[in-house]
Amino acid sequence: MTEVFDVTPADDAGDEHAGTTTGIPTPVEYLVDVAQSRQVVMLADRRSVAEHLHVLRDAITPLHEAGVTNLAWEFTNSRRQADLDTVTTADAWNRRAAIDLFVDLLGIGHGYEEYLDVVHAIWHHNHTLATDSEPFRLIGLGLATYVEDPDLLEGRSAGEATLRNWWMGGHYRDISASHMANIITAEIIRSGQRGIVYCDTSRTNTRFVEWIDGQVSLGPGNLLHNWMGEGVARVVFHGAIDDDEALGRLEQLVAASPDPETSFGLDLASSTLGGVRFHGLTGSLGGADRSFDLEDIADGYIFVSPRSSWSRAALITDLLDPTTIEAAEMRYRALDPRDSPYSLAELEEVRTQGHDAIVDAWPDDPSIDEQAPEKKKGIFRRS
Repeated sequence: MTEVFDVTPADDAGDEHAGTTTGIPTPVEYLVDVAQSRQVVMLADRRSVAEHLHVLRDAITPLHEAGVTNLAWEFTNSRRQADLDTVTTADAWNRRAAIDLFVDLLGIGHGYEEYLDVVHAIWHHNHTLATDSEPFRLIGLGLATYVEDPDLLEGRSAGEATLRNWWMGGHYRDISASHMANIITAEIIRSGQRGIVYCDTSRTNTRFVEWIDGQVSLGPGNLLHNWMGEGVARVVFHGAIDDDEALGRLEQLVAASPDPETSFGLDLASSTLGGVRFHGLTGSLGGADRSFDLEDIADGYIFVSPRSSWSRAALITDLLDPTTIEAAEMRYRALDPRDSPYSLAELEEVRTQGHDAIVDAWPDDPSIDEQAPEKKKGIFRRS
């Protein structure tokens, strides 16, 4: 596993080393380092943070140069994998074909320009490779978990949990998790390759088992960890885990640290950040129901910026056009049924409102006590 840098002197050594350069990895360097040491890295994020997607975009070439050949994510549909492979390996960049992949999974959805930037970065990287080189691959994990044709629903919403469960032949969350784990296994693990799996937070749990509505909810990360053990790691972006108090404490520690880095990645085991307690989680670890330290629920942490500096990803402005609107409108009307089709203006309004709702759900940024602790501790200190 990636070495944790010891940048804080022992308590009796004084402060003469404060502020020295530590060589702590950047977010991209850290992600590459972890991906070289584990076969699968589950990378958790908060939806729509532009800065985090920039890290993912910028990591493509370094990852491939380090022997990591796959990025899997839930934001394109697995049924369109052949089309996705074509887009990322074509002789010329086809923006329209790339956009269509987001329409297929998300309907009107919340496809972002920053998602498109990741697809373009993979295409651009592959375009620079020698013709006999293995391309970097983007793998779609998405699965439609609801009936997409409103004519089959007799006025009901496809979003009803009981209807989704009936249609999937089991709980839709469980079916989706198994689907993603199977794709990762078939496309990455069995071929002996390495990959990053970029998903929303709950899908990336490994050791930590989340409870939703009082029931155990196993995500693809849990399923893979049960099989692979230490072969899979969990790395989380700052803010991915929704606990305002804990996130405030983490930002306090970063701001108060003598370490010069303000954007970094680090292993959590025995680090100062790893000891931050998260009280807002509902779940268990090793069968125990208790409060959890950050190092209990994740192996690594990527801090790009505090919440006050986040910027929202931008909606793809031309997601809907004459070639996509019919299918997109049909999928949305299945979720929000009515007799008449939705107009382009109405769908664009729904997209905007949905995007606003995602950003409004970002963790709150409570005011942080400005008083520094009596003695600063390096955030990367090992106990």
